[in-house]
Amino acid sequence: MATTTPSPESAAQLQLDGYNARDIDIFCSAYSDDVQLLDMLSGAVLCDGIEKLRVKYREQFERCPDLHCTLVKRIVCGNVVIDEELVKGLAPGKIVHATAIYEVQNGLIRRGWFVKGDAQAD
Repeated sequence: MATTTPSPESAAQLQLDGYNARDIDIFCSAYSDDVQLLDMLSGAVLCDGIEKLRVKYREQFERCPDLHCTLVKRIVCGNVVIDEELVKGLAPGKIVHATAIYEVQNGLIRRGWFVKGDAQAD
């Protein structure tokens, strides 16, 4: 029986669900082993590889118990998913407007680019 590769949108939704549950295993299951996350404007590498991703986000999930990302809009174009988001819980009383762009290969997020706007009052 043939297996079906998850869609790019499914991978993006899985990581969002894991993020909001602060469940590191669900979150990481959406990413490839060689994932790379970058700041879109500066080009800075935020994370390189699944183990570094696991450490980075485990620390964030533990440090931010009220963390929650609301999806404002999602665009899917081929294997690319673009999410506009509002993120609460990174800083007390603040909401961060962000954009995440995911490149999905074989059903897993291979690369991600992020743009964060200014934090606004909650």
